[in-house]
Amino acid sequence: MNYNSSNQITGNATGLDKAIAGLLVAGVTFVLGYTVVRASLATSADPTVATDADVEVIVTHQGVMWQDVSTRF
Repeated sequence: MNYNSSNQITGNATGLDKAIAGLLVAGVTFVLGYTVVRASLATSADPTVATDADVEVIVTHQGVMWQDVSTRF
């Protein structure tokens, strides 16, 4: 006995189906790529931590940066 149904899958993909599949593939590719990069960076990072003795912070007034300009001309 053969039953006919109006909602049979014909196997033809529409443009919307292809767009949704493309977005799904792009999303999965992005997530996998992001995960691989984050994992590789986490394992290859040098765990050296800078201490206060290693860092020198100098904050000057911006006028100090331009003082040589006025003496040259």
